[in-house]
Amino acid sequence: MKNDNYLGFYRGLYVTAFIPYLSYIFPFIPSTIGGFNLTGWSWLLMLFIVFYYLLQDQSKKEFPIVFWIPWIVFLLLYVAVDFSKPGLQLTAQYILPILIGYVASGFTYSKERLHLIYKGFMNLSFIVLVLFFYGQFLRQGYIAMSALTPMLLVVTAAVVAGLYFITGRIMFMVLFGVFFMVPVIGVNRMAIAAYLAVFLLHFANRKIITKVAAGIVVALAALAVFNSTGFQEKTFVEGQGKMSELSLNYYESGEGVNTSGRSSFMRYYEKGLAEAPLLGNGPRSDAELLKTQLSESAAVEVCNDYIAVRYCYGYIGLGLLLLAMLLTFMSLYMKYSVEKDNYRVLVQSTSMVLFIVMLMFMYSDNILKYTVFFPDLMFAMIGMSFAKYEA
Repeated sequence: MKNDNYLGFYRGLYVTAFIPYLSYIFPFIPSTIGGFNLTGWSWLLMLFIVFYYLLQDQSKKEFPIVFWIPWIVFLLLYVAVDFSKPGLQLTAQYILPILIGYVASGFTYSKERLHLIYKGFMNLSFIVLVLFFYGQFLRQGYIAMSALTPMLLVVTAAVVAGLYFITGRIMFMVLFGVFFMVPVIGVNRMAIAAYLAVFLLHFANRKIITKVAAGIVVALAALAVFNSTGFQEKTFVEGQGKMSELSLNYYESGEGVNTSGRSSFMRYYEKGLAEAPLLGNGPRSDAELLKTQLSESAAVEVCNDYIAVRYCYGYIGLGLLLLAMLLTFMSLYMKYSVEKDNYRVLVQSTSMVLFIVMLMFMYSDNILKYTVFFPDLMFAMIGMSFAKYEA
């Protein structure tokens, strides 16, 4: 396969991220087809695209797959020993982004190619952004993928923040603010924190003075959001509260803090976590537990990837995952620390700050399973970071 087929791969990423919105735009399109919702079909399509490129593209891959092999092998062996269809699906969802990063690292990039890739991504982002504001203001708050849209757009926000710190152009800071309004209006609390972390911790910000300025901007934004009516009403049972009442531990927050059901979900998992601390209870056993405790039609996610991975795969599984992430981050940081080209600095610095974002979302959501909305895009960028470049 010629290396110039990179556009087909990235178009596949963007199309699969967009497919879940189709039934919102076109009501005659069913949200579920053949037992799978559109999000399910999306990641299956991306899995097919990845295997197509793996089979057809024989170019050398630069992605540090060796860091991820222990995690991948662990997943495959576990699902082989404790097989179930939901477990197989989970295994595929966890491995897919890694393979995307591996494939993306096989292409050769240049400034012109990066322009085309980012142009396609920005087109997707602006369409999703328009859909958000359309739903919020013209459809009485009925927003497509309301919990997942902030995850997708935080990737865009990270790119835009990187452009601001590299170029100093105010338009990029303003654009970041526009994207930041998505979690603020939707009162997605972890997403708000993630966007603020992007601006505060972005690795493209290399100057002390701009780091201090970013800290001031983030502090002011955080105070404004915290004191907003929407945030107060969603966060505190009585509709208002103080920062001192908040806790990093969702599951031990005070009675006056709204945890969106997380504290009640946690009690279902305590026994299984204690009985199988090392190897867990098997792939997708977390969902099966909630079905037995609640009902077949009830929500089947604990909304915390650390707990979900621990329950299914134990401390060994969680440790392998976090170790792979840490080693990849460190390897990426080593490349970034000596990089001079602004284009590559943008890709590498954005990839690194997205690691922080992922770790944050893992604490309050199931971002590892939301492949097409965040992990696929993030790992594609990681693959770019390790790939070869043409001058």
